[in-house]
Amino acid sequence: MMLTNKVKTGGSILLIHIEDILPADYSSRRVVSLDELYSLSDSIKSVGILNPLTVRKENNGCYRVVSGERRRRAAIIAGCTVLPCVLVDVSEYNSVIFNIAENLHRKELHYLELATIIDELHENMSVSELSEALSVPEGLILSRIRLLSLPENVKWKIMTGNINETTANAIAGVEGSKRQNEITDLIVSSGCSFREAMELTEKVPKRAVFAAKYRDFRIFENTIEHAVETMKSSGISASSLKQSDDSSITYTITINRMV
Repeated sequence: MMLTNKVKTGGSILLIHIEDILPADYSSRRVVSLDELYSLSDSIKSVGILNPLTVRKENNGCYRVVSGERRRRAAIIAGCTVLPCVLVDVSEYNSVIFNIAENLHRKELHYLELATIIDELHENMSVSELSEALSVPEGLILSRIRLLSLPENVKWKIMTGNINETTANAIAGVEGSKRQNEITDLIVSSGCSFREAMELTEKVPKRAVFAAKYRDFRIFENTIEHAVETMKSSGISASSLKQSDDSSITYTITINRMV
């Protein structure tokens, strides 16, 4: 149900009934924690949606989110009935590019998430085409794709340990997954620089094992939520139930058998 009589492409803010707004075909934000959604929902209840969603028109009369999927989901939790939107005239494929380009410089989107998305696009587009479409240097495209060569456990440590992109690229240039793990663990556990971690790992016996001390258990909660969201995005019906008291936190993961 449209709440405006005129629909213009671009520029004008439209108020569209939330039931007429379909989820994004493709979202840069692969995993969004429930805590993040509820926090955004509280903000929406307090001050409203400050940044309108971007949508495109569907043949069935509804509107598809191009960018702003996280805001749409939080608005549902907040109980909103209409959402401010900007209408853009883009194809389904171009809406993917639009979404990624908008999120390239957003601080809340991790550079490893962007690397995965860019790599998927690279299957059908050259580096130069990606560079032109996303308006970023070819070197940035190549460096982010290179990060995906890191072992999965190293990438997880980089994300949960808040290691910056420059340091992550330096780690990716180190030969051997064992050494990459040792250096990453040192940086996370001691807060030392990449150069200091390199020097330390060169001075100790090869048998030495570095174990990062992850004191904040919330990073493990995020890992559980990440796993459940990954299953759901793959078409698997999965859910998690969190129960906590003063002494412990209990997670129950339910996965429906696929027939």
